[in-house]
Amino acid sequence: MFKLCESINTIGVSADKVVHLFRSMRDVQLALPGIHAQLASAYICQYEKESGVCTAAVFHLHKSNLLAFYLDDPPITSADKTDSMLDQGLNFIESMGFLMTDQDIHLLDAADRDMLWSSLPLRDGLQPEEVTTEAVSPLAAAVVVEPRAAVASIAVVSGDEQLATKAVKAQEEVRSDVASDKVDDLLAAVEVMRAKRPGLRARRTLPTNEEMNLRRQQLRESVGRILASL
Repeated sequence: MFKLCESINTIGVSADKVVHLFRSMRDVQLALPGIHAQLASAYICQYEKESGVCTAAVFHLHKSNLLAFYLDDPPITSADKTDSMLDQGLNFIESMGFLMTDQDIHLLDAADRDMLWSSLPLRDGLQPEEVTTEAVSPLAAAVVVEPRAAVASIAVVSGDEQLATKAVKAQEEVRSDVASDKVDDLLAAVEVMRAKRPGLRARRTLPTNEEMNLRRQQLRESVGRILASL
């Protein structure tokens, strides 16, 4: 049974020690003991230790800026129990409403593996949130706030309320299109996952070279978007 381990806040291993890595396809509203309900992401990570393989179920609570690590007892098992522990971890996390997807880190080459592992908060933990006080121009400040609140600021800078309204409307349309695309992509991915996984995780065969090249390209694009958003 997986239990909260408050003494761990990172997985301080190199990418070549990671055996399996799963992450949630979407955020889920989650409440943990002593922590108020909030949106969270989930991970399952199996990594090599000196005496065996450790399986960690990790929840990233966004509002609290916290990683919660859940480990089995004992946390380290022999290599022949890796698949069994992975299924137990997936059942534990999916029972909370998360839909998990395999990152195939164990199938990637060294460079792609390092790039994926370094882009996630599991390796080094989360950084404390900081409030920056850098000087920002009035027009830049108006652009980064919510559209309706930005109308007055843009109008003051431009001197044209009609122009400000048009700018906000265009911004809202862009946001709506982006959100719609994300929802469509998520729904399509969920349907694929449901079709492939009616029950426990199916054991996989090695992908073809064409599939691996496609996954590498998708990985680079995904990591690029993540790094660009930081």
